[in-house]
Amino acid sequence: MSRPRNLAAIVLAVALALALGSSAVLAPEADAYVSRSALTLVAGSVLVSHDGSSFKPAHEGDVIAAGDTIRTESGAAAEITYFEGSSVRLEADTQIVVESLRTEADGGTVIGMMQTLGRTWHVVTKLISGGSRYEVRTPSSTASVRGTIFSVDVHADADGLAATVTTSEGVVIHSAAGPAAAATAVRVTAGQESTKSASRPAESVHAAAPATLREAPARPASAPQRSKSDASSSDRAEVRKAQPADPRVTTQPKDRTTTSKISRQRRSG
Repeated sequence: MSRPRNLAAIVLAVALALALGSSAVLAPEADAYVSRSALTLVAGSVLVSHDGSSFKPAHEGDVIAAGDTIRTESGAAAEITYFEGSSVRLEADTQIVVESLRTEADGGTVIGMMQTLGRTWHVVTKLISGGSRYEVRTPSSTASVRGTIFSVDVHADADGLAATVTTSEGVVIHSAAGPAAAATAVRVTAGQESTKSASRPAESVHAAAPATLREAPARPASAPQRSKSDASSSDRAEVRKAQPADPRVTTQPKDRTTTSKISRQRRSG
């Protein structure tokens, strides 16, 4: 092989190596968001199936990705914290399938899951970007939100499975499954609940049971931030407190006897 051909082969080999290396570097970065979604609470018997595989015991810290199924058995509980800060708590005898975990081109986040049984509580971060959405599908309805705290309870009634959405904070759009979704959509505001099933796709919204609302998880408190004016006032107060006294200025108690004597002399004079 001639020298030019050898050089061309070397260049081609280097280019391939760089391409493979770039793919290896970019692959973990592409999965970075998914790797931040994990089980942050496992109490009792909790099972997980990764992308359709057989169920295995779940552990705190297990990474959750789209396609995974999480199931809690009797007396158990679990919580998933998603990559953008939202979380879902699974109560006993509950099963969900994580369907979507992704970011959009405009920076929005999409989280979607299918709940087939049991009750979940969701604490959703404020979704600012236009493309962001957080949805929970059930066999009979869909709950769609843009930053709220709510529960979804999938249970059996006389006509099959029904889903009750209870809102503790914010607003949830609850719509029946299938073609009737738009016509049956209702706004479930804080303190209200809505139930939808095959026989009751358009049930009106009503007040939620106080006992259910008391079970709602609290939104994590963020550390208070001082404003500039508060900080500057506080700093000035600390400076005044720490400033040493001027040694040239002395304050001595008044001698009442001397003061009275001087006053009498002035009056007599």
